[in-house]
Amino acid sequence: MIKTLTFILLITFVTLDSQEFKTYSFQNLPEKLEKPILIYMKTTWCSVCKIQMRQIENDPELKKLFNDKVYFTIFDTEKSKDTINFLGQSYQYIPNGNSGIHELALALSRNQQPIYPTWILMDSDFKVLFYQQGLTDNAILRMQIIKPFE
Repeated sequence: MIKTLTFILLITFVTLDSQEFKTYSFQNLPEKLEKPILIYMKTTWCSVCKIQMRQIENDPELKKLFNDKVYFTIFDTEKSKDTINFLGQSYQYIPNGNSGIHELALALSRNQQPIYPTWILMDSDFKVLFYQQGLTDNAILRMQIIKPFE
């Protein structure tokens, strides 16, 4: 009995923990938005971004909210080199030697140099509901995602 219960609990935990994110790119967002967009701006070299993702990956409740309540978009501002059409404008990648940055990152960062990570939550009319730079507590993210549905 104990072994069976332990096995069931282990399977349940592994299933919850292994839940993957449904992510969207700017190009594959639905034409008619039925829920808010949560944009996570990051870079591959950002150690704080890695800490942030590790915190999220260890939070099954938050991952479920990302999947169910928002269009979760992970935007690597230095690796995304395609033209992105967003909010009626086209944005290009701006190369700078071996590196560069996407124009959309600058626009979303209020035309300043982005701080990583940056979280932006927009409603279906693209009104900014939440804007946070730097490491953000999971409880704050949960609260911001739930708030538009209250």
